[in-house]
Amino acid sequence: MNLKSRAALALAALAFSPLPQALAADYDPSVYVEETPEYTPVEVGSGWYLRGDIGYNVNKSPYDVSFNGTDSEGSRINGGLGVGYHFTDYFRGDINLGFLSHDKYNWTNGIDAIRAESNIWSGMANGYFDLGTIAGFTPYIGAGVGMLHSSRKVDDTFLGISERDTQYAFAYSLGAGLAYKVAQNTSVDLGYQYVSAPGLEYFDIPTGSMEKGLDYHQVRVGLRYDLW
Repeated sequence: MNLKSRAALALAALAFSPLPQALAADYDPSVYVEETPEYTPVEVGSGWYLRGDIGYNVNKSPYDVSFNGTDSEGSRINGGLGVGYHFTDYFRGDINLGFLSHDKYNWTNGIDAIRAESNIWSGMANGYFDLGTIAGFTPYIGAGVGMLHSSRKVDDTFLGISERDTQYAFAYSLGAGLAYKVAQNTSVDLGYQYVSAPGLEYFDIPTGSMEKGLDYHQVRVGLRYDLW
């Protein structure tokens, strides 16, 4: 090999020797990482609550009578169960089924007899405004509408009356109270409620006539559990 050929080979080697390093330096592929969608937990039952109440009817039932020397028997204890929802921090509503009163009257003089029995139930939809919470105490006011169901039977041999009757009548309620949170999801409720059914008929034992209009003044204690 002559001198000219050796010089050409040396120049060729010198020209191509940096090419791999240059290519390696220029090639920098980007790395694509697929983003994982953010996981958002779903709250099951958020805003819903369960409630139970027991109460006392302050005023007398129309069947709570003393007539002909005989007193009627009955209970002023009432109660109910319901489910509700917190629409906002200050407004909530619930639906309740409750028992209002049970009364029974039995009288006889050995010849004539008067026997009467009444049971009254309620189904109400209520709304409440919570007026803010201070030290765990939340005062509220409320109102509701619904129906009363009355089952009544009367047998009066003296007046010749024998009657079996079932009624449904429109009712409304007004109330106020104070709730106290005893645990994270649990509140105790003390309140007053007025329930009225202006169109509900009842049998007036002393006069032996049908009258219309029942109302109840109630003191109630309840327990509310939030399903958070």
